[in-house]
Amino acid sequence: MKVHLFDTDCGAVAIIWKAVNGKRKIKKIMISIPTATVEQRVAVNYPDVVPGLCEETRQLSEKIKKYCKGHHVDFSLETLDLSDIPEFRERVYRKLFETRRGETLSYGELAALAGYYGAARAVGTAMKNNPFPFIIPCHRVIKADGSYGKFFGAEDLKKRLIEEEKGG
Repeated sequence: MKVHLFDTDCGAVAIIWKAVNGKRKIKKIMISIPTATVEQRVAVNYPDVVPGLCEETRQLSEKIKKYCKGHHVDFSLETLDLSDIPEFRERVYRKLFETRRGETLSYGELAALAGYYGAARAVGTAMKNNPFPFIIPCHRVIKADGSYGKFFGAEDLKKRLIEEEKGG
C-alpha cells in the first residue's frame, strides 16, 4: 500500500491507497486528531506503507483541499475500496453519501434511512469507524437533540464543516 500526505485548511490528510485488479483504490482517508498527527496515525495503523502518488489520489487530494476551503465538491464512491467493509456499514455509508451539502441528520434518522430502525448506536459506531471522511460525510450526522456529537476527537472541525456547508 501507498500513502499520499498533504495539507488542507482542515489540517493534514493522508490517503492510503493500493492497486486492486489493475485499478487504484482508496483504502482509507485519515485526518489529524487532537491526540495524534496524521503521520503518527499512519505509522501506527499502516507501518509498511510507502509514499506514493497516482492520478486518482492527486485528483482526490485536490478535491479535498477545495472542500476544506468551503467550496462545493462532488465526490464519487468509484475509487473507494469498499471490499472490507461489513454490509451494515456499507449500506449506512452509501445512504449517508446521498445526503446533500448543508443537510444534517441524526444517528437514528440515518439508521432508519438505511433500513435499520432503532440502530442509532450501531450507526454511531459506523461513523466512528468511517474510513473515508469528507467523501462519506460523517460530520453531517448529529445527535437527536441537535448537538454535534463526536468526530474522531476533532469536534471543532465537525462544527466548522457543518457551518461551512450551511453557508455560515
